[in-house]
Amino acid sequence: MINENDIQTYVNEAEKKSPESQHKNLEKRMKREVMRAISDFNMIEEWETILLWVSWGKDSMLLWYLLSEIRKSSKKKFNIRWVYIFKEFLINCDIMFEEKRQYYEDVLWIPLEKVDVKLPEDSKLNEWIGQSCQWCAYARRIAMMKLCKKYGASKIAFGHHMDDIVVTTFMNMVQGRKMKIMPPMNRMRMWDIAFIRPMAYLREKDVMRMVLAKDIPFSGCNCPVGEDKMRNKIKREIVRPNEKVLPNFVENTFWALIKDFREKYESINYSM
Repeated sequence: MINENDIQTYVNEAEKKSPESQHKNLEKRMKREVMRAISDFNMIEEWETILLWVSWGKDSMLLWYLLSEIRKSSKKKFNIRWVYIFKEFLINCDIMFEEKRQYYEDVLWIPLEKVDVKLPEDSKLNEWIGQSCQWCAYARRIAMMKLCKKYGASKIAFGHHMDDIVVTTFMNMVQGRKMKIMPPMNRMRMWDIAFIRPMAYLREKDVMRMVLAKDIPFSGCNCPVGEDKMRNKIKREIVRPNEKVLPNFVENTFWALIKDFREKYESINYSM
C-alpha cells in the first residue's frame, strides 16, 4: 500500500508529461504482462467466477480496469464480482464510499457489493488493543473466502504487484525468520480456494503512471491504525537504496524468488 508522501512523489514525477503514445504503449505492455502472469500460473479457468477485493487503493483500482479490458478480448470467458470489505471496527478507515460506489455502478456499470466485517462484542480489538494491518488483512480474507462459497467463486484476486511481493518477502525474512514469498498463485488446501495476483509482473511505478494517465480515482491509506511500519522501513532502508546502485535490484530479486517458488510448488499446482 502507498502512503500520502509516496503519492505526492509519484505525482510529481508523473507531471513530467509523457506523450499520449507512451501511455498507450504502457497500457499495452501492462495488459500483456498481466495476461502472461495469468498464463504462467494458470490463474483463471474457463467460466470461473473471480472475486476481486476493492480497497480503493491505486493497485486494486487498476486491477479492475485491466481485468475488465482483458476479459473483453479473452478467449476464456470468466466472471468477476467486485466486493468492498467495510471494516466497521476501524473508525474513519472507510471514506467517501458512496462517491466511489457511484463511480463503479454509474460510470463503469459494475455492481459493487459492500460487506461489513464485524468483531465479537467482547473482542479487545474493539478497544484498539492489538489492532494491526496483519490482523485486518486476515479478517478481510476470511470474509472473502466465505463469499466465495456464497457465489461459487474459486479464486480471489488481489492487486499486489512486483514491489509488494519483494517487500513482503523481506518482511518475512526480517520479522518471521523464514524464506516465504507472497506468491502470484496460492491454492488454499483447506478452503479449496486460490489467491491470485495478476499484477505480479508489474512495477509499482508503472501502476501509478497508468492510474494517473487514465484518471482512475483512488485513495491513499488513511487507516487510523496506520500502514505497517516495517513495510515502510523495508522500502526506505533496503529496496530504494539498493535500486539506486543496482537498477535491476527489484526485478532480479523477484525473478529469483519466482524461480525458487515454481521449482518447489509447480508440481503440486501451487498448493501451500
